[in-house]
Amino acid sequence: MMLDVEDLLRQMTLQEKVAMLAGTKTWYTVPVERLGIPSLKMSDGPNGARGAGGLTGGVKTACFPAGISLASTWNTDLLERVGQALARETKMKGAQVLLAPTVNIQRSPLGGRNFECFSEDPYLSARLAVAYIHGLQQEGVGASIKHYVCNDQETRRTSISSQVRERALHEMYLLPFQTAVREVQPWTIMASYNLVNGIAASENPYLLTEILRNAWRYDGVVVSDWFWSVKSTAASVNAGLDLEMPEPQWRGEKLLQAVERGEVEEATIETSVRRLLQLVLKAGLFEQQQEEPEQGIDLPEHRTLIREAGAEGCVLLRNEQQVLPLQREHLTSIAVIGPNAQVAQIMGGGSAQVNAPYAMTPLEGITNKVGDHTIVRDAQGCTNHKYQPLLDMSLLLAGREGSEQGLAIEYFNNRDVSGTAVLKETKTTSELMWFSEMPKGVDPKQFSFRATGRFTPRQTGDYTLGMVNAGPARFSLDGRVVIDTWNQPTAGADFLGAPETQETLSLQAGRSYLLTLEYAKSEEDLLAMVRLGCLPPQQADAIERASALAASSDVAIVCVGFGGEWQSEGFDRPNMNLPGEQDALVEQVAAANTRTIVVLNTGSPIS
Repeated sequence: MMLDVEDLLRQMTLQEKVAMLAGTKTWYTVPVERLGIPSLKMSDGPNGARGAGGLTGGVKTACFPAGISLASTWNTDLLERVGQALARETKMKGAQVLLAPTVNIQRSPLGGRNFECFSEDPYLSARLAVAYIHGLQQEGVGASIKHYVCNDQETRRTSISSQVRERALHEMYLLPFQTAVREVQPWTIMASYNLVNGIAASENPYLLTEILRNAWRYDGVVVSDWFWSVKSTAASVNAGLDLEMPEPQWRGEKLLQAVERGEVEEATIETSVRRLLQLVLKAGLFEQQQEEPEQGIDLPEHRTLIREAGAEGCVLLRNEQQVLPLQREHLTSIAVIGPNAQVAQIMGGGSAQVNAPYAMTPLEGITNKVGDHTIVRDAQGCTNHKYQPLLDMSLLLAGREGSEQGLAIEYFNNRDVSGTAVLKETKTTSELMWFSEMPKGVDPKQFSFRATGRFTPRQTGDYTLGMVNAGPARFSLDGRVVIDTWNQPTAGADFLGAPETQETLSLQAGRSYLLTLEYAKSEEDLLAMVRLGCLPPQQADAIERASALAASSDVAIVCVGFGGEWQSEGFDRPNMNLPGEQDALVEQVAAANTRTIVVLNTGSPIS
């Protein structure tokens, strides 16, 4: 069907044009039903297509290696194939644009999102971005290269000004964006939260107009980062920011008033609307306006590609004693040691999180590989958590009676967990996060929930319980309130990097405890989030036990590092150290067995 964008534009009212310059329902552009203009859907990336679900829920989706791992392959052909696969995953979620890739420069080793970015080298970042975007867009899914520009730290990311000289700006920070625009024309570019040389990136005419539009001749859509990127009405529109996401905080009625006051010309609004209409047309939505339901299909070919990319992204740092490669036929026993041995740390935190269909721990993988020929024994040795570990679902049965694994959730469309529940469901995680997309029947602006389950410990001893929350919450065990922040919530709306409230309880092995977690969200909160963790009793001599296990084994494999609670959107790492006693664990195990292999499972540098 031939469609005339200019004809559509002429038929639109000012109110309809203004409405299109801000999003709706978190992930969508505003449709104009009167003229048959459909809504376009976006999905978070870059290592998966999460869809409209929360950070820890939603439909299952393939989890590809993080950007820093993909960059370690130095393989543009592989990156293009990853882009193609991510396009298929995006289509399964009924979306047309994937918010990826992340090409910010790893200027500080402490950067919270270093794992998500490709490299500290702008040329490598540029070449990988081109391959990734080409793979994505040749399959009919648009890229949103981000975050434009100089968003290279998370500390005060929404207010800090990145002070950059002209040469460094062009040769270091802009180069990946410039190369992508000139070679593959990403459908969209995401403006960052921060200021650049004193002016917000979302309203910076030098960056958005002089460089992007005039010098580079970019003709796609510039979209804001979510929630906190846009800081003005007239200035952002006039500078060339086309779309405010996720909803009209600075646009809508404010933009109509700015037009009436003469601060914004209607022609300027039409320029942005034209770009948005062209994007909707490019995505093929005028031919197929009905939104497809989200699907989570675990494709075997994507599993194979993920394994290939993950293996190629591994880096051998040292092998002076020629311990590697291991020969299975020469091994009778292997000690698998460390806090990351029994945990599948496959992604960082924040918007890059996805609900993966499967994840294999190092211990599981090694055990499966060697088979019955070799004895595999394990020891944790030490911990490396920032927050208390999430509840072990194998010890938790949902509801008061406990019939299936998980937590039974009851939702209420009020803030006091009262009345009749509007919906009941079971969750298999104790980390619960939502944006505006809620289960059917639940008011996203104002709701509360009660989560219940039967918790049966394996060990008798002292358990450390920890709760992190954005909004009022309280946790009870057998009817006794253990942690209560209902009247003094510990976190703001951002949640990421928030403090944890802890309590220690003595619990008995084999006894069933009724666990109750209550939470409320109000309209002024942007996000709804609560996390409950539990650290079981720890052995005082855990490192010594691990060392003894290593000494009695043919080879010791020590898995250390950290996960999304240490490296995430929203905050930077406090230092370059491995958390906890991991350094001491490595030293003592290596002293006990000269055939020790250390596996660093991290998304950024360590000292």
